[in-house]
Amino acid sequence: MAELARVGYSALRVEDVAVLAKVNKTTVYRRWPTKSELIADAIRSVAGFDEPLPDTGTIRGDLIELVRRSLAFARKPEGRAVSRLIVVEGGTPEVDALARLLRDQKRAKNAEVITRAIARGELPHDTPADLVVDAITSPLFARAMRFNEKIDQATIIALVDLVVTGAENVGKRGSRGR
Repeated sequence: MAELARVGYSALRVEDVAVLAKVNKTTVYRRWPTKSELIADAIRSVAGFDEPLPDTGTIRGDLIELVRRSLAFARKPEGRAVSRLIVVEGGTPEVDALARLLRDQKRAKNAEVITRAIARGELPHDTPADLVVDAITSPLFARAMRFNEKIDQATIIALVDLVVTGAENVGKRGSRGR
């Protein structure tokens, strides 16, 4: 992550990562055959992919905590490096594929809080978990990472309440119009 932050994705060389790690480059290549796989694992290791999801007992509490954790990561140097990777170096097939892979993995994990809420009866059974997660995280990350805005607790709560209220009522319309 330090090398990614220093030089960016396109200039990152596995050989330089090996020097920093004080190992032979073959050691790195044995574990991560491609630069993309190396960077994906590095990002997963610092971005909380392995952390347990919040489980406060309510969808509102879980989502507020999930957003709080995600924004805390976005403010760290590692989070800014990931943002720069996506914003500045996006547009190349390799970086775009890496970004989509990580987004899909993180989205699937985060969607578990919606699945738990459905099981508890807080949300209708046909609630689109991926859309609920995206509706909350996308605008906040655009503000935090792209525009470097500090997102306060009141904004997080307001957005979570807005999206959860919409999700609670989606089944009452009959058709979601999707």
